[in-house]
Amino acid sequence: MAEFQVDLPRLANGEPDIDIWLDEASEMSAPSRKMALEAFNLIAHCDSRKPGLELFETLLKLRMDIVTALAGLTFFAVQRGHVHSRQLPKEVAGVVVAALRLSATNVLALGDSPLLSSESKSQANNVRHMLVALIDDPRVAVVKLAERLVTLRNIEDDADARHAAAREAMEFFAPLAGRLGIWQLKWAMEDLAFRYLYPDEYQDIAAKLDDRREVRERHIEAIRQDLEFHLSEAGIEAEVHGRAKHIYSIWSKMSQKAIAFSKVYDVHALRVLVRDVDTCYRVIGTVHRAWPPIPGEIDDYIANPKENGYRSIHTAVIGPLGKTLEVQIRTPEMHEESELGLCAHWAYKSDADGETDHALQSQKMDWLRSILEWYEGRRRPGDGASTQLSRAAANNVFTAEERIFVATPQGHVLDLPPNATPVDFAYRIHTEIGHRCRGARIDGHEVPLNRRLVTGERVEIETGEDAEPMRAWLNPELGYVNTSRARSKIQSWFRTQLAESNIFAGRALLEESLLARDLDANQEASQMDFAELAKRAGYASENELLMAVGVGDQLVIDLVPLYFAGHAPAKSNQPEASLAEASLSEESTANLCALKICGRDRDGLLRDITAVVAASGISVIAAHARADVPGESATVSMELLVSDPARLAKAVGDIGAIAGVANVQQTPQRSASLGNPR
Repeated sequence: MAEFQVDLPRLANGEPDIDIWLDEASEMSAPSRKMALEAFNLIAHCDSRKPGLELFETLLKLRMDIVTALAGLTFFAVQRGHVHSRQLPKEVAGVVVAALRLSATNVLALGDSPLLSSESKSQANNVRHMLVALIDDPRVAVVKLAERLVTLRNIEDDADARHAAAREAMEFFAPLAGRLGIWQLKWAMEDLAFRYLYPDEYQDIAAKLDDRREVRERHIEAIRQDLEFHLSEAGIEAEVHGRAKHIYSIWSKMSQKAIAFSKVYDVHALRVLVRDVDTCYRVIGTVHRAWPPIPGEIDDYIANPKENGYRSIHTAVIGPLGKTLEVQIRTPEMHEESELGLCAHWAYKSDADGETDHALQSQKMDWLRSILEWYEGRRRPGDGASTQLSRAAANNVFTAEERIFVATPQGHVLDLPPNATPVDFAYRIHTEIGHRCRGARIDGHEVPLNRRLVTGERVEIETGEDAEPMRAWLNPELGYVNTSRARSKIQSWFRTQLAESNIFAGRALLEESLLARDLDANQEASQMDFAELAKRAGYASENELLMAVGVGDQLVIDLVPLYFAGHAPAKSNQPEASLAEASLSEESTANLCALKICGRDRDGLLRDITAVVAASGISVIAAHARADVPGESATVSMELLVSDPARLAKAVGDIGAIAGVANVQQTPQRSASLGNPR
């Protein structure tokens, strides 16, 4: 991974001089240079230019590659609609879109809405699982964390938004940055968030640090030179630097240990960089000979690294004039890792042809996911919410692979089983939302109610005062409902209706299904007698059967072969056809069926529909597509040769789930003889 100048050269007006920066980025390839210039031109006149440039520089300081940096440059422009992701290079767009998916969540949406009060206990855990599932590229995690820091820096006018962003950073993103070892981002976010959330405490510590600052700086410089002398006398080559502790870290130590500011040992510290591990241990001996160590204040993170890979030796000593002092000892490599964490490890190595090492990338993703499978409970100052969050996370037993995680428009994250639909989502929010559901939008686009949800999507349910549950939702072949909760709520609603209404609806459903499949073309619906069918299906009466169909307890698709068996031509030596013979008879005759599919006009719509039909094993006789309003609406007409009603029902459901499809209408036609396979 090439490293670029991290501080952009500036023009007289303070704006970055992109031309000079590109000239000085000597390791940048010609394609990368062209890509960078095009990205800068895209945001040149956008209102989002300033935060974009700041995010770009932040990512460069973290030594991320040019693709990641350009994703940061254009992130806010895409987020605010100034630029479309399609205008970006494919790889840059991929990182931006993935980072934007993470922005759909609200970590702090812990049950503020009465509809979601039951979800508050699992919100943080759901966000964590959603994060794990969405990050399929390590660069996305870094972009998201850096974006949170830049956003914190630039929220000025809206006090409520600033407070919410600060809480979010303190509760979730700063601990996550620490987990990934990106201390630059962690410390910066913590100090900013602490300043916004607790300005009085922040100013108090800042004032104490500023008090006699010149004296303190002279003091730490004298100690630094003193240690350099002791190391030189011991024959150790080392770089010694002074370091001031971050304000939030000071406050945390004061709070946790119930001590005064004067008792915080590492308000100022020394950092010693040496060439190898053996020398680190030589340094610790020299430091302890020069100044007496404080018992119990030695931490060896070289022998026992932290989970995020942090390595260093820490010791607290009584320095000159009796002042306490912390000394950190590490190699340059350890120092880079401690500052950059994940970023120091995740260079995208390529082979001679410039291709990504996919095996290495896969190993890194496994490591990242194991790191992200975590939520560090943090007690927010003055609040016990974090303890509750960590407890809720610890009690959760399901894994991300077993669930999908989608967000509401307000940022609540809900977990649902695989194959869940907008109807399942609506009933998960609240029973009344499910009952009144009449449409759905995913990421702002209208979708069919039987469309399968995917982790990371933002789902919005459209409701109507007069809307009611539809019996078609209970047909599993149509795929509207895939959770027991939603099915149970829908059935309960229908059971509250009059018995006559359910019996009437059950009859209509059964007749419509049988006639649509043209199982007995010569019989009128009014002549259908379901008494024998009820007996075959184990019901005491025809009305009991129709009631079960009407409330969804009995699936129509399961009744089709029983009805067919009862109406098959009788054999001379057997008055009634068996179910097996009925199946063979069904295979011997096919129906010509027409489908009319309406939806959004887009490239590949007909291709996607025919692919679904082909995958179902149904023969396509003819297909035609036309754009009713180019770019907006389209209609696809198909004629199919169907021998298996169940396959057709499944195909109709799958077509309805295709992106852009609004509705599918099925029209039965005449029977077509295929000949008897026997």
